[in-house]
Amino acid sequence: MTFGDSRSPAGRGPRSVPKPKRLAHLRLDPRGYPIIAVIGQAPGDIDFGALSERRKLALATFDLCAVCALPFGEELRWQVSVDEAAATAKTLVSSEAPVHEVCALYAAQVCPFVSSPYARHGDEIRRGLKRPEVTFLTGFRQTARVFGRRSGLQTSERVLHFETTDVEQRLRLSSSAEAIDAYQRALQTEVEVTIDEAEREIATRLTELTTEESEDSGSVMAGAAWFVGGAFCPGVGKVQGMQRFAEDPMYTALARRVLLEPGFAKKFEETDDLYTRAAVKWLNSRDHLPKILASWRNTALNRARHGRPSPGKSGGGIDPRKSKRKLQGAARRKNRR
Repeated sequence: MTFGDSRSPAGRGPRSVPKPKRLAHLRLDPRGYPIIAVIGQAPGDIDFGALSERRKLALATFDLCAVCALPFGEELRWQVSVDEAAATAKTLVSSEAPVHEVCALYAAQVCPFVSSPYARHGDEIRRGLKRPEVTFLTGFRQTARVFGRRSGLQTSERVLHFETTDVEQRLRLSSSAEAIDAYQRALQTEVEVTIDEAEREIATRLTELTTEESEDSGSVMAGAAWFVGGAFCPGVGKVQGMQRFAEDPMYTALARRVLLEPGFAKKFEETDDLYTRAAVKWLNSRDHLPKILASWRNTALNRARHGRPSPGKSGGGIDPRKSKRKLQGAARRKNRR
């Protein structure tokens, strides 16, 4: 889900639409559009028309809404579609990360592509094509899988896909009046998203500018997500933008040590990198991990237990403390590269 593309006819201006409370922490662009969690946002380079695969990995790892970057908790995971067959299926596979209902309906108010009947696609594949008149929103109980595979639009690229299942609600919006009514109902029933300090730190790091370099904070957060289990997402190594992590063995070596050595995971909280520290503290403080992350880690654990050598294991004569310091130093340098 993207919005704020200046190439499309305007929907309702963002300043004229009341925001959900859960979007209050998001930064605004000069026009007043909230800078949502799933788009790339390097300083001076906000692209509302493009989804960031690295950010999608972070969202999947920590189980966060693609708009507000807050956890789903017990709320449904909503997907937006203009394809009725896809929207009415029991299971939906989409290259877009799911969102909260109120976040999806807010986007339906301010996103030119969703809110304007005259909006046209702006990407290279569908440029100039008018969107269908009806928009479908489907609320699913769970995200069943996240994996990398070829994009349906650009087959030369691989992107992350989200499989959502267990449909509980459906909305059909065929006019702006219907969209406004649905949004007003969602606003009136919006519940506060209660998060702990570790979850708040993840959301902050993902939605604020980097503190030292002019780099997208989502790219740095993706490296931190890689360490706590994103490395084990099926097909992630070939996904667009992930070569930085997949081709450098240090990233996966650290991820495997965090997975296989609880003591190392605890010590890794001492790293100087704010993003890695936030991710590892979040991991170590969870009583139960999100289903997707738990699945990735369990699969990796099972593979390790069936005869594969423990990655990152120190050989004879190597001081584990020196090894840890070396890995931490490399993580700081490489995750900020």
